[in-house]
Amino acid sequence: MKKSIDDQKVIQQVKGISIFLVIIAVFAFFIGSSKIFHFSETNPVMYEINYNHLSNTGKHVANSMKKTCEVQSKILGPTRGNGHGGSKFFDEVSKKRRK
Repeated sequence: MKKSIDDQKVIQQVKGISIFLVIIAVFAFFIGSSKIFHFSETNPVMYEINYNHLSNTGKHVANSMKKTCEVQSKILGPTRGNGHGGSKFFDEVSKKRRK
């Protein structure tokens, strides 16, 4: 009595697992970049000390993660747009809605 393995089922399961792992990796990268960026802003001396202890590869990863969160904060943060707490478009819409 031989058990046969259905290759199509295995491939489908592996595809599902790999997609799930990629999504987890992306979320982990964004969460890590956010933590690195906020740590570098709140405690720059300790960040510099820790940064200097990293290898060249670690420094490259830390720089890319910090840069990613800088871009995210510019796009999604409170200082986007005209630099005074939001976009002019959103300010105008909220003014018209108040009337």
